[in-house]
Amino acid sequence: MTSTLLTNIGELTTNDPEADDLLGLVEDAALVVDGSTVAWVGRAADAPPADEALDLGGRAVLPGFVDSHSHLVFAGDRAAEFAARMAGESYAAGGIRTTVAATGPPPTSSSPATWPASWRRCAARAPPPSRSRAATG
Repeated sequence: MTSTLLTNIGELTTNDPEADDLLGLVEDAALVVDGSTVAWVGRAADAPPADEALDLGGRAVLPGFVDSHSHLVFAGDRAAEFAARMAGESYAAGGIRTTVAATGPPPTSSSPATWPASWRRCAARAPPPSRSRAATG
């Protein structure tokens, strides 16, 4: 297996329960990945040797982070926005407003048969209430 040293990490989130802060943050950090396993984490100055090295340019690193939030109602297509962003264009393709407009206004009736098609599709795919949460803010 090949080990890789990821170095020049501006801020590393370790979630170490024994750390002084809640997130176990390490500034000027490095980590070593051996195959598919994080084999070492710590300050860059203390990093062990590895087969390869990759400079992360001062970026933040959150190993194992999963963004598990969900949107219960979603319709529309943001492919044009994605293509524009990948081409380096500004965030002008509509953003979340495109999704909101495609989803349409909320139903005014409690009878799904009268709802717009986009809302009926979303309701049919929605997770059980115990697995979802409302967005706030």
